[in-house]
Amino acid sequence: FPESFIHPLVLPCGTDSLVCIVFDISHQVHGRPGYQGPAGEPGVCAASCLPGSTGIPGAKGQKGDMGEIGQPGGLGIPGTKGDQGEQGVCNCKDGAKGIPGQPGISGPKGEKGVKGELGLTGIPGPCSPAIQSAFSAKLTNMYPAPDQPVPFTAVIYNIQFHYNPSSGVYRAHVNGTYVFSYQLVAYSKPLKVGLFLNFIPVVKSTEIVTLETASQQVVLHLYMGDQVWLQVKDQNNNGMYTGTDYLPCIFYTISDADPLKILPNRIMSPFG
Repeated sequence: FPESFIHPLVLPCGTDSLVCIVFDISHQVHGRPGYQGPAGEPGVCAASCLPGSTGIPGAKGQKGDMGEIGQPGGLGIPGTKGDQGEQGVCNCKDGAKGIPGQPGISGPKGEKGVKGELGLTGIPGPCSPAIQSAFSAKLTNMYPAPDQPVPFTAVIYNIQFHYNPSSGVYRAHVNGTYVFSYQLVAYSKPLKVGLFLNFIPVVKSTEIVTLETASQQVVLHLYMGDQVWLQVKDQNNNGMYTGTDYLPCIFYTISDADPLKILPNRIMSPFG
């Protein structure tokens, strides 16, 4: 060491003859640090080495810097329904009326409904006068032609004009129950006659004795438009007589009318 930095101290060394010289270098000036030496060999831990006990937790560190923004998360669970908002105010006006649509397909037939309760009894209706129909007529010509109605041209009673004396046909003007009767006299040849209803014979009478009477009475139910007449069988059986002493005749009356039971569009005879 430089001499100026050494301060020798003479101290006794604990023996009688020795004197220790100690240099005081507390005031020396340090030089530049030397280079780092090579690393030593790793130490060997004895078998008795154990981990140390857990140390005391350190103090809370300072808040770190903000990290980078992460990726968007997945779709969350739908939330509950919110409260209804206030009703909006609309200042709009109705538009023009559209074109009518096409008719829809007819729906299936519905089931039969339950029968309703009986209604109240109505007030009595006005009384209608009884419907009357009657006639009587006499024969004026002997030996009538066959295959057609026999005309009784001498009318005795026919106020309603339901009997046609020209054709010999009576036409019903109302539904009801009718009584027909005839009295005829045979002369010089047989008499075979029948009462017809719409071209169908209802009753027949036969008389072969001269100046004897052939008579018949029948009750029929007629509908509006039905036609009734007398008709002989043929030229050999048309011996119908008339004279001052014998007057063959036919008459008819109605006994019970039911005018509400009218059957329209019935086939009429060409004789009416």
